[in-house]
Amino acid sequence: MNISKKLMLIVVLTITEVTITVYSAFEIAKGAKFHQLNFLHLKYVHQLSKVVKNIQKNTPIDINNIESDILQIKEQPTRCVDEINYFNHAIMKAINTDHALTICKNDIEIANKALSSIELYKKGKLSRDDFLSTLNVSLDGFNQHSEQFEAPINKTVSFILMTLIPLVIIISLFNIILISYLSRTISSSIRNLTILLASKPEDSTNLDDELDKNTTGELKALVIAARQRIKDDLLNIENSIELKAIVNSQTASLQQANDELAQFAYRASHDLKSPLSGAKSLAQFVIQDIEAGDIKEACQNAKIIYQQMEKLETLVVDILLLAKADIGNENEELIDFNQLITDMEERLAWLVKDNPCTLTTNINLSTPIKSEKARFAQIIENLISNGLKYYDTNKDAPYVHCDIFNEQETFNITVTDNGIGIPDKHQSEVFDMFKRFHVETSSGSGLGMALVKKHIEYLDGEISLQSSNSGTTFKITIPMDKLR
Repeated sequence: MNISKKLMLIVVLTITEVTITVYSAFEIAKGAKFHQLNFLHLKYVHQLSKVVKNIQKNTPIDINNIESDILQIKEQPTRCVDEINYFNHAIMKAINTDHALTICKNDIEIANKALSSIELYKKGKLSRDDFLSTLNVSLDGFNQHSEQFEAPINKTVSFILMTLIPLVIIISLFNIILISYLSRTISSSIRNLTILLASKPEDSTNLDDELDKNTTGELKALVIAARQRIKDDLLNIENSIELKAIVNSQTASLQQANDELAQFAYRASHDLKSPLSGAKSLAQFVIQDIEAGDIKEACQNAKIIYQQMEKLETLVVDILLLAKADIGNENEELIDFNQLITDMEERLAWLVKDNPCTLTTNINLSTPIKSEKARFAQIIENLISNGLKYYDTNKDAPYVHCDIFNEQETFNITVTDNGIGIPDKHQSEVFDMFKRFHVETSSGSGLGMALVKKHIEYLDGEISLQSSNSGTTFKITIPMDKLR
């Protein structure tokens, strides 16, 4: 199983655990709510009983006060019926406590009859004695139902506690063990690749064998992509002089690629392991919070686990895109840049919302562009999203502008913004992997600009930047003969 599948399994297991935990917490809290509703029911029945006793002493009837008490008494069984869902009803039926629903419905019916008698009394169609008799009958029913309601609810809540809490603990323990195992295998794969790339194999055959034995999935694809680029260059050598120069050059490139891959493996291992370790610790806290009855803290920790898994998913997706950037894996087609921009704006709707930046585009092409659409979508989206993220809050009219046009020999993309800019000392590192220069506002994986450069290099293009406090401009040029 490759890394992305392992991480997706961890995400699924964590989401399942969090869902069951949160649902269990709400169900346990619901039991306490039923007890509270029954207490309120008794409270309002007692209020009505005092009013009825005063009426029996020939005191004036406060019909509005009586009606208010009955409405409040009716509200409690009504809320009980509304709170019980299909899952609760199934449990109550299984353990023979579903007559609690019947008690609530009968209580509502008694309240409705009492309210009807109030209307008859107001209209003079019911005498004082008959009205008093009706209220006494209603009180007897209310008191009886309060006593009958407590036993089945106690039984139901006890069953839920004895069932859901052990289930949550078992699932949490299983999840912790499995996540620990998967994180260990991921770390082991990356560590093996790091050792392999740092070593000096006797020949390429041994390296291939070692790669097949110790590396799979995305990491292997990244290594193969780097080595394939070197092999393609070596196949075009025409004489021994060029061969010697190119061999020397490519040997240095291979060493650099190995060093970059070793660095990538280390950084990826660190970025993957950190949220995994955090999620593992938080999962233990969730169990402790549930055992202690601190549902609010358990929910908060569960949300943090979910956020950590989202970061992992984003990092895995970016690693996959980076690994595939050197490999042509899509059919070439005529690109509609207007539609490409529209699709991009839909994907960035979460970023544009509440963002004061103005995004404008200008497309001026005199000839159709044919290439892999996904490459240009990723190039343009990364550049524009960076401009939107790092706008200058101190400027009155922040903007990001994208120009797409062609000249006779080149296809050009220019993205300009008036944002906070890139510090001079970091401009040479913009296209390196895992680089973030504005930590306080950065939320990505640090692979976006490395991916942009990979795509442009694949198309034999060039990218340059100019940046200062006034803003940043990226300029891309690609030979037109690569896009026809």
